This record gives sequence, C-alpha cells and structure tokens, in this order.
Amino acid sequence: MYSSSFLRVIRNELPIHFVLKQLNEMAPFSKFIEGFLRFQCPLCNQFRATINPKNNLAHCFCCQKNINNIDLMIELGYDFKNAVRILENLLHLYKK
Repeated sequence: MYSSSFLRVIRNELPIHFVLKQLNEMAPFSKFIEGFLRFQCPLCNQFRATINPKNNLAHCFCCQKNINNIDLMIELGYDFKNAVRILENLLHLYKK
C-alpha cells in the first residue's frame, strides 16, 4: 500500500497543471486566464475550477469543492489504485 507521506507528495508536490497537460485529451478543458490556470470542474462541469499555485489545490467557485490530483483522477474515472499509479509515473516524469 502507499504511505501517507507518498500520497501527500503526489497530492501537493506534483503540479496539477503538469498533470492536466500530461493527460492530453483525457483532461478537462483548461486555459490560463488572468494569470491562473482554470479548468472545467469534473464535479459540476462548470469552467470555474482555478488552481492556487501556492498550495497546488484547485477550487471550483461554482460548486465550492476543492480538487487535488487524486480527486481529479478519480473524477475522471480512475479507481484509487490506478489513479495513484498514474500519478506516481507522472511524478517521475516531472522530476526528470
């Protein structure tokens, strides 16, 4: 199983914008607006999810939910184990 410290790393240190870029067509629509990366919220489907680069957490200003990397992957249809495995691979890619 995965340690809580490892889960914290893929949640907090792997930039969401990098994950979105690597997911290509699987990722929700996103674009930079006013200096922030915004994307279509996978929970409510509104284009109101905005990433805070200070804490690597997205917040949807429509449904008021916070979204981290693991949440994003699960909402895109991956189960927890596959989501973490994919994020682990992306973390290795990001660190290169």
